[in-house]
Amino acid sequence: MNGLQENAGSEKIIFRGKSNKFLFLCGMIHQMFWFAIGTIGGILLPTLFFSGMIGYFYNDGKLNPSSLYLGISLIPIIITCRIIYLIWLRRRQFYTITGDSATSEGGVFHTFNREIRIVDIRGISYHCSLIQQLLGCGNIVISSAAASGGTLILKNVDNVRSIYNAIENNRKGVDL
Repeated sequence: MNGLQENAGSEKIIFRGKSNKFLFLCGMIHQMFWFAIGTIGGILLPTLFFSGMIGYFYNDGKLNPSSLYLGISLIPIIITCRIIYLIWLRRRQFYTITGDSATSEGGVFHTFNREIRIVDIRGISYHCSLIQQLLGCGNIVISSAAASGGTLILKNVDNVRSIYNAIENNRKGVDL
């Protein structure tokens, strides 16, 4: 549902989409790697310690297998919950540019809807890193005159130049 589109009502949707899937996936793999390392270290070491302590006092100095299995089984459960959370987060994140406003919405436990009206936009720019250039995406930065929270960043948007030009053309049409 990308590109120039017409809504069923009178509001023209210029763009509705998400961040680049590949960059989102790479970022999530990086986060999951370090989350798994932290989870394993944070659960396995205390599990071994407490299993040893319980075994020392109640199991003739041997590790207590039931507490050890319980602690080890928590690791894949926690990592699976994190993966489900990230998939849910990806499905709920959208960027929408209409003839009247630019909106970023998403979140799972802490939902948000950040909107800047087109007439309030004071500046718009786009930035592309080397990897983003290779993938044909970039970040669009929309700033308004608002005193607090006056910047909206659309991260890793595909076809960044065409979306930027569409917003600029629509903005110039509003300003005239």
